[in-house]
Amino acid sequence: MPGIAYELGNPLFMRTSIKEKINSIQALIDKMENKKNFSLIEILKEEIIKLKNLNDQYKSYIDTKKVVHTDSLKNKTRYHLKDGSTYVVNKNGKYRYLYDASTKIITYEFSNGQIEKTFPGGIKEIRYPDGTITIRNGEKDYDCIK
Repeated sequence: MPGIAYELGNPLFMRTSIKEKINSIQALIDKMENKKNFSLIEILKEEIIKLKNLNDQYKSYIDTKKVVHTDSLKNKTRYHLKDGSTYVVNKNGKYRYLYDASTKIITYEFSNGQIEKTFPGGIKEIRYPDGTITIRNGEKDYDCIK
């Protein structure tokens, strides 16, 4: 199972992580207000250790996303990443996509700002530049969210 750093790209994870940090700070403030014999230095040391651990996990995650091999074709460049993922960029700038080997999700980004994610089960999430989101599970089975 990947570490916390694996989730850093997930907005929900980021919101949850920020909320946890805010709650930790609030807990520190509450302790300081309620107790006078309380070692702020020890608490801060513990928090620094946690942050160093999180930073190490992040560095490890970033290391798995390094390019190990590049294929330059006529109309596109394909980058093979250390973790087995593939990133492809169209040379005329019309699109680019990432196949994430760990999640099996393919993410396309088009020059008009449209982003499409295709999940292993065939479900497709399409985000349009105007903010509209479409979830497709086949040609006639889809939902639109504005």
